Amino acid sequence: MRPRMSSFLFDANALIYWVYPQSPHHDSVNELLRKALSAKGSIYALSSSLNEIYYALHRHYMTETDARGSIRNIAEVFDLVDLTGPLVFDALDSNEPDYEDGLIRAAAEALQVDAIISYDKKAFSSSFIPKLTAEEAMKLL
Repeated sequence: MRPRMSSFLFDANALIYWVYPQSPHHDSVNELLRKALSAKGSIYALSSSLNEIYYALHRHYMTETDARGSIRNIAEVFDLVDLTGPLVFDALDSNEPDYEDGLIRAAAEALQVDAIISYDKKAFSSSFIPKLTAEEAMKLL
């Protein structure tokens, strides 16, 4: 019998899908969050991802005030993970396609979460933490 998943680190793209209702995976990410929280699971987001998310939301999708509100929603719902020196060096030394992905992977591995929730097709393939979409993770909850 496979153990049930209960802890997740969300990549920036999954967080954007959650706070922007018109996004293609909004409903799935929202449902995963609802189920994980009702099961008393742990949900994490990198505090450093909030800059990237704010910029994308404000630049492409919503007003500055709405983008700030979306960042507040993330900060209120997720356990925010702050960067530490070891995480930064692990990210710099990783083989991830970009630095932000390296940070996500380093944090996920340090926290030993059950999965990274992401829609990035190229990232996290070498991590010992599995990468799942929200749709895939819901099947394992």
